[in-house]
Amino acid sequence: GGVLFYQYILLKKQNHIATLTFNQPERLNVLGKVQDAEIADAIQNVANDSEMRVLVITGAGRAFCAGGDFKSGNPANIAADPSRRPAKLAQMVREYTRGITLAIQNLEIPTIAMVNGPAAGAGFDIALACDMRIGCENSRFKVAWTARGLTTAFGTTWLLPRLVGVGVAAELIFTARMVEAQEALQLHILNRLVPSKDLERETMVFADQIAKGPPLALRQNKINLYKGLEVDFDTALALLASAQSQLLMSDDFVEAAHAFQEKREPVFKGQ
Repeated sequence: GGVLFYQYILLKKQNHIATLTFNQPERLNVLGKVQDAEIADAIQNVANDSEMRVLVITGAGRAFCAGGDFKSGNPANIAADPSRRPAKLAQMVREYTRGITLAIQNLEIPTIAMVNGPAAGAGFDIALACDMRIGCENSRFKVAWTARGLTTAFGTTWLLPRLVGVGVAAELIFTARMVEAQEALQLHILNRLVPSKDLERETMVFADQIAKGPPLALRQNKINLYKGLEVDFDTALALLASAQSQLLMSDDFVEAAHAFQEKREPVFKGQ
């Protein structure tokens, strides 16, 4: 258990569930250099903690995450700085994105974005990088990058079409229009839409349900879910056979069998 306080984020751990909260409500949880580094550190912390079985990501206040900080003029300064060369900039952008959206995608445990308000730009990408998204009437999504004359550095072009299909992804990326909660549900950007007053409770009940499941099987299923998008069916079946052979040897499988026979809830230890 316990809470880890960073400057701009919080990381809470309880009952095998890690909750990462963007904690700059007065600034709609914007991202900058320090925030990016803190988020990357927190995700690494969760990845290294074998007790954690689910990660929930959310925002404090009325926004999930408004994306990059354009108010402080940083992007314009970057463009005007003669010491910055494309290769150097590419390296910098790559470093941040690998630490955040790639790191979320690579986590072995299931991840849930609890979308309490607007998710724009990199904030939208972070929500998309999670396995599942639960939202409320205040949730809204925007590919803000395009409107700023930029591409979607944190991965929208890869993440979004896998959820909504290429045609809809093209529209949302090219127009940078706002997607309100109800439409987000219809487009499968949101898995579930619940009233804002119930959002935290519903998300945590859902997270707890997953956290009580068999950790080894969940990890294997997550790996194979994403690998399966990249390989042919025969290769996918070979990967599944390999995973299954390991799971059949696990204590959790034996526990599941006993619990089924004894008509009780299984208690999984992840071994």
